[in-house]
Amino acid sequence: MRLLTSEEMKKVEAHAAQRGLSYQRMMENAGAACARNLRSIVEKENGTRRNVAILCGKGNNGGDGFVIARKLYESGYRVCLILVAGYPATHEAEYMYKLTAELNIPTIWYDADQPKASKTIQSADVIVDAVFGFSFRGEVKPELASVFSLVNESQGLKFAIDMPSGAYCDSGLCDASCVCADYTIAVSALKPAHILHPASDCCGDIIVANIGIPEESFAAIGCGLYTYHANEIAERFPRRKVDAHKGDFGHLLCICGSADMPGAAFLAAKAALRSGVGLVTLAFPQSLYPTLTAKLTETLFLPLEETPDGALSRNCIPTLLRRLDRYDAIVIGCGLSVCEDTAAVLQAVLENAAVPVIVDADGINLLSRNIDLLQNAAAPVILTPHPKEMARLAQCTAQQVQDDRAGLARSFAQEQGVYLVLKGSNTVIATPDDDRLYINVTGNNGLAKGGSGDVLAGMLGAFTAQKVPLPDALCLGVYLHGYCADELAQKVSKTGMLPTDVIEALPECYAAFES
Repeated sequence: MRLLTSEEMKKVEAHAAQRGLSYQRMMENAGAACARNLRSIVEKENGTRRNVAILCGKGNNGGDGFVIARKLYESGYRVCLILVAGYPATHEAEYMYKLTAELNIPTIWYDADQPKASKTIQSADVIVDAVFGFSFRGEVKPELASVFSLVNESQGLKFAIDMPSGAYCDSGLCDASCVCADYTIAVSALKPAHILHPASDCCGDIIVANIGIPEESFAAIGCGLYTYHANEIAERFPRRKVDAHKGDFGHLLCICGSADMPGAAFLAAKAALRSGVGLVTLAFPQSLYPTLTAKLTETLFLPLEETPDGALSRNCIPTLLRRLDRYDAIVIGCGLSVCEDTAAVLQAVLENAAVPVIVDADGINLLSRNIDLLQNAAAPVILTPHPKEMARLAQCTAQQVQDDRAGLARSFAQEQGVYLVLKGSNTVIATPDDDRLYINVTGNNGLAKGGSGDVLAGMLGAFTAQKVPLPDALCLGVYLHGYCADELAQKVSKTGMLPTDVIEALPECYAAFES
């Protein structure tokens, strides 16, 4: 599903207008669609909640609010308009306002009668926020902040039209006084703030209202931001034929672990096995053999020479290279340790592998010391950094990463020629060859524990080894990792959730997608 930025939405509307769908007609359609959705929800929840306060700004979002007021009034609702920013400032909004005036719909000018406006907001059964929409910039002025505070304190059912006022459409940030809606009715398409935290937390349940813009107008603006939802994930989930055998589902090599971090190797391999790959070979420092064989029963083992500190030795490289043509994907880096020997192992794998290589954790830390290793990679490379690892890769601060996750992911992926999975709340997936970005909507803070990234790396490796096309394999892994954590959160505490819990819950969660 596509997400449209504010500028992209303007371009879509302009394209539609050029082809005969006037801005006035779009506003009429938007208001009518929002009113239909609002009525459906209100009448389902409580048909007697008929007192509606509609807060309108002076732009086109306010114009949508005027149409909603007219449609609800005509349907028998008791409607009161509250103009919080003065007289309408656009031609279309002014036209729609005059239509409400012809119906004598009660109207309060907030500047002129704040006490009455405040009382109306506090007593309303339903409040409609049609103040800013996707056009909000800067900061909420103090007088409007007090209005939004009244809205948030009200017991009425709250609807935001297109975007809660105070939310920044493109970044997902929001003003401290942002309206917190029970429902947001997105006009025409989802916007980034509908899924990006913290703005998404102010949206409540989200409904997309079709206002009649033709598909060709959306197609005309090209690629941009996308997200996957459950039905789209189900379409991409690997199918298993009745007569299939293990060779049909790929062979994954996991090069992971060290004396200090044997658990990372276990988590990556186990998660891969639970994610449908036919075979998993785990390559690790040989001293870990008793530990790993005691915990993994379905894995093939490749114990390798190690350094005195218990990390993989560069002496194991010939053994690895002789075997690389056996595998359909490679995961390297989970618990690997950072030293000159593991750097040599990583370099050898990148330069000789003919299949996709997922580089995680210490593999990323090694790359941050020598990013030029990516230039000689022989096959697609997938990097899976968390914000601090991304900061090391991009030579910036973690805060700079968080301030522009989408922009940084896109530019880094294209400049370095890699697939990038930038982990965190709303994980971002960027590709090396176009401007598409995929933003994930699943997951919760129960995953904020060491080992969660190792589980994800194993899942990504499994879907890639099963020949799911990139970036679908990455979107599958990221979505399902978060989805499983969300399902677990319904049964156990987020505080007590462990990465091993996620692994054990994968089969039940996958059942919802494989049928």
